[in-house]
Amino acid sequence: MARLTQQDFERLLEFRVSLRRFQRWSEDQAKAAGLTHVQHQLLVAIKGHPGSRPPTVSDLAGYLLLRPHSAVELVDRAEAAGLVERIPDREDGRVVRVGLTPDGEEILQKLTRAHLDRLHELAAVLDEFVTRHDVAAAVSADTPACGSAPRPGCRRSTTPAPSPRGSPLPSGRRPSPG
Repeated sequence: MARLTQQDFERLLEFRVSLRRFQRWSEDQAKAAGLTHVQHQLLVAIKGHPGSRPPTVSDLAGYLLLRPHSAVELVDRAEAAGLVERIPDREDGRVVRVGLTPDGEEILQKLTRAHLDRLHELAAVLDEFVTRHDVAAAVSADTPACGSAPRPGCRRSTTPAPSPRGSPLPSGRRPSPG
């Protein structure tokens, strides 16, 4: 396994900063739509649940990494806000499922369009990170290091040219979106 370089840590930082910016932006979008960011995540979890039946509260707790009682409280608040509804399971009367109301669906549709655009941008940063890391690891594995005296065919430690998009680091090298 190749030794981690300063560039690896810089790229990891770049990705993590991009991830945090996306998270902050997402929270701001949810707030502008009248939701908490956790309510937005709840709506996504309900809509994204696979299968033909809506998720149970237990399913939602798993998706959101919440304890079951916290998921119940979140569903209670979202139900009171008119975003979700509890639906008795047709096959097992002990099971309660959670679905979106028309209002919850409408809000989620609006938020999701913008989120998908931002996720494409984030995916590009991740793809660039992984590609650069893979190339650097391949070069490192295939090319002997020069040491103090450069020789033909040896690898020098150089800083790569900046990407055309620039860096999303907070140092100001790339203007923040929106």
